[in-house]
Amino acid sequence: MNSINRVPYDWPNRQISRSVQVAGLTWHVQISGKGPLILLLHGTGSSTHSWAELTPLLNQEAQILNVDLPGHAFTQGAPVESLKLEEIASNLIALIGELKLPWPTMVVGHSAGAPLALAFAVQAKVKPQIIIGFNPSLIPPPPSYTQFFGPMLGPVTKSATLASILAKIAPMSGMTDRLLDSTNTNLPETNRNYYRRLFTSPEHVRGAMNFMASANINQVLSASSNLPSKLIWVIGESDQWVPELGLQKIIRQYFANSTIIHWQGGHIMHEVETARSADLILSELRTLKK
Repeated sequence: MNSINRVPYDWPNRQISRSVQVAGLTWHVQISGKGPLILLLHGTGSSTHSWAELTPLLNQEAQILNVDLPGHAFTQGAPVESLKLEEIASNLIALIGELKLPWPTMVVGHSAGAPLALAFAVQAKVKPQIIIGFNPSLIPPPPSYTQFFGPMLGPVTKSATLASILAKIAPMSGMTDRLLDSTNTNLPETNRNYYRRLFTSPEHVRGAMNFMASANINQVLSASSNLPSKLIWVIGESDQWVPELGLQKIIRQYFANSTIIHWQGGHIMHEVETARSADLILSELRTLKK
């Protein structure tokens, strides 16, 4: 079954979903709008749904490419050992080439999608002019996060059987809701339900765990510190997943000329502050036209 047939009919923006085979993967992508291309990259354990309400606000002025990352949701075929940031970045470049899209003018990443945006920019021959990271995971996760995942991370990354068990017990254990609660984000019930549904998939659980375990943030930081792209980091003041003090230290060390914006909100605040997020993205896009 290809990825588009796996996408539930009530999944957000399914009407613009496509299935594309490239780089040994069957990708689930959503493409809409006209204009300069904006590539949207979700974080660990998420999917295209994370940008669902943002997309129609953006595609009035830009073309939007929204993808399920390898190992996540409805993109199929990624070996668990292939979920390193640099390899996914290379596959994204191949995907854009196969789709015959223009190279992204802007890349917007949430959480782990932000270092992936940097890895993408390092490899891209045509650099994105702007990179925006919402609560960027540029530092190791805090103790509360590793305590939650730590006991599961190693075994689940190695065992499809354990991933299946974890996916099966997720709805009964309330695991997904506890995880969402830890983001300090007042997510609507509709948004929460998308995450609950994703975490009943053993492939998604195992892919998300391996994606998280494979991220070599220090390598990406070193490689991207001299990027010519304009870098903007949006930090939620209530985000406990990416502690602000540690994050600001890393940003000053590697990206001294970047811009930091503070919002009130938790780790997934872009799903709640959709109008504000769209205003920021489009205002930056408009500066390129002046």
